[in-house]
Amino acid sequence: METDPVCKMAIEPQEAAARMEYQGATYYFCSQGCQKEFTAHPEKFVAKKPGSGHTQGHG
Repeated sequence: METDPVCKMAIEPQEAAARMEYQGATYYFCSQGCQKEFTAHPEKFVAKKPGSGHTQGHG
């Protein structure tokens, strides 16, 4: 079972209306609309990995 990153709906990969690869991961979508929204703004839906982004500690 996978989760559509846009609407959070649980879907079976073989039943996904659409799928795409982004930054080495495959994302599954319940509809073409969710895929279109993800494609327009993927950073809005991709979880940030711990340790990425701005770092603290300026010395």
